[in-house]
Amino acid sequence: MVFNATAVMDTLALSQVTQENIRAICLEMGSETSESLSGILDLSRDNHSLASGAPSSPDTVAFSCCLPSTVASQGFLSIGAPRPEHSRHLVVYTPLRTHTLLPNMYVVRLTKLDGGGVDVKIPYALHAGNALFMLGTTFTYLMPDTYVILREQFKSQMTEYRVAPSMGDLDTCYNFTGLTRMSMPPITLWFEGWAYIVPGMEQMMYFGRRGDIFSVGCLAFAAASDLPPGITAVIGTLLQERTEVVYDVHGGKMGFSHKQCW
Repeated sequence: MVFNATAVMDTLALSQVTQENIRAICLEMGSETSESLSGILDLSRDNHSLASGAPSSPDTVAFSCCLPSTVASQGFLSIGAPRPEHSRHLVVYTPLRTHTLLPNMYVVRLTKLDGGGVDVKIPYALHAGNALFMLGTTFTYLMPDTYVILREQFKSQMTEYRVAPSMGDLDTCYNFTGLTRMSMPPITLWFEGWAYIVPGMEQMMYFGRRGDIFSVGCLAFAAASDLPPGITAVIGTLLQERTEVVYDVHGGKMGFSHKQCW
């Protein structure tokens, strides 16, 4: 398929930051273009992206964002953002890694999975590897061997609940309808430098009726059969909700500040 495109350089003025020489590309895609899609904001590590062009100083990061957990909640995207720790927010950082095949993507090292207070016993070579943070993928995908161990650890602590059929890629599902209370083992993802993400129940589980935990819910992790070479996990948007993800591109690190939006 061949597309026609027009590229321009312009200045982008935001509430706190003005960036010059921003590259904008308009593609002519014909009838296949969705009317609800205006364009794609490039926040990658590419030299022409908004992230790379953000003003750099010891007091700012390239950008930070927080995905809200409901449509009624308010998230945010801040370009050239002040460091959250300057506002007394706890931020835990992990180094950004460079992946030869994915040089413009955000890759960090996943070092451990903790399920219900018990370390998931996975051979080091399998689980301590490159994790790719994605804004175009909903669920979190793991190498099959890694996922099986996490799933079995989770299931061993969920025996009191009714099992439900799989939902797409998600095969660890339960029927919580009719209940008035429930609990489930927490899952913690640990990254290099002791950075961590502890997803809430509605980030760890995908519920068939969004916002209703007393419905059918599935563990929002799945086994991936087609991960890019050298990638052991893809971290999806559901798990990132309510956590401010701080992209310190010039400093070579990514940070997590928990429960910053709802």
